[in-house]
Amino acid sequence: MRNLSLATLFSAAAGFILMWVAGWALNPETELRYFIAFWGLFFAGTGLIDGITHETTRAVAASRETGARGSANPWRFAARAAALVVLAGVGLGVWAMRALVPMSPGLATSLLVFGLVSYIFQAVLAGILSGANLWDEYAGLVALDAGVRLALAVVAWALGWGLGAFLLITVIGAASWLVILGASPAARGKIRVALDVDKEAFMGRVATAMVASGASAALITGFPTAISAAVPDTDAAASVLVGAISNAIMLTRAPVLVPLQRFQSALVVRFVRQRAHIYRALAAPVGAVLGLGAVGFAAAWLVGPWILRAAFRPELYVGGLTLGLLTFASAFMGTLMVTGVAVLAMERHGWYVAGWIAASAVAFTILFVGPWGVVANVVVALYLGPVAGALVHAVGLRRASRDPAGDPAAPASPAAEPRK
Repeated sequence: MRNLSLATLFSAAAGFILMWVAGWALNPETELRYFIAFWGLFFAGTGLIDGITHETTRAVAASRETGARGSANPWRFAARAAALVVLAGVGLGVWAMRALVPMSPGLATSLLVFGLVSYIFQAVLAGILSGANLWDEYAGLVALDAGVRLALAVVAWALGWGLGAFLLITVIGAASWLVILGASPAARGKIRVALDVDKEAFMGRVATAMVASGASAALITGFPTAISAAVPDTDAAASVLVGAISNAIMLTRAPVLVPLQRFQSALVVRFVRQRAHIYRALAAPVGAVLGLGAVGFAAAWLVGPWILRAAFRPELYVGGLTLGLLTFASAFMGTLMVTGVAVLAMERHGWYVAGWIAASAVAFTILFVGPWGVVANVVVALYLGPVAGALVHAVGLRRASRDPAGDPAAPASPAAEPRK
């Protein structure tokens, strides 16, 4: 776990530095806005796909705990999902890329499809490594994914490459799973690891987890893309503001959400093992996330403006109070992530989905129809959305703790349907 901790810290730092590099390398009135929109769209897609990781982790960990062995094969599921992604990605490119990345819609579409297809298989490998407790290999996957992006971003900046290079940089890390499989005998040895469910149950649970993780990704990584969609790019000043607030969101989220996203698989294992004491298991991670957010609020308010002035273009400046509020909002989002993982570990997939959908619905409604202006709408949305979702998850956990069917001493059979 030590190596995973180091890898997550490196991943967070790499994301921060990459955004800084992009801020200098790309034109803030056009290229930067389009890059952030594409970045958000791609990682919203990977967030959807992360549902495969979550359920694969749970199924592998549960099989190791209980000895149950089902017929599910995550690699076959991944192949089918990849075919669907190709069709959906091409359709999305025709419909959306001319608005989101009008400078290079064809290239953006091709890279989006390549990246998401590759990430599907990376998600399967990540779930297997996590569920099998191969944390060093999982740490290598995390570090390589982030490191490749960062190294290429620095090269692109130094050589004066533009938007196209940064679109490629966004997706290239998704191929890291090939390197890990090639370099690690332990990872290759777990390719055929057992899951605790049969094919039909696994497909249903993964589909449910993907709906939930997709809703969470739309709110976490896809939010800058939504801001771009909510504010037309016909006004140069508005485009600069969108770029500035989107950049601030990504910078203030990195210290809290990037490490937490990488630790989600470990949290799944923690909650599966401590289902009988789920509230006690929740206390430490929730407290840590909120505590980190409070420290981040103060640091961002006091130091953030100086950092922006010293390290970024003047067009990307955002005031200290706004930076602090965005940083603490990331802790609210992190709390929602933790409660969501707990509900998933309790096999209450319906409540997991409901919480994230509620959070996304509240946040995006405020973003698009709020009367307070772009910055205020963004801040209010990023607080009230996670609060709504966490309340739904809390109801789900309460019901699960009272439901005898949720007793870990009486696990469902491998072929059981997913609980709603």
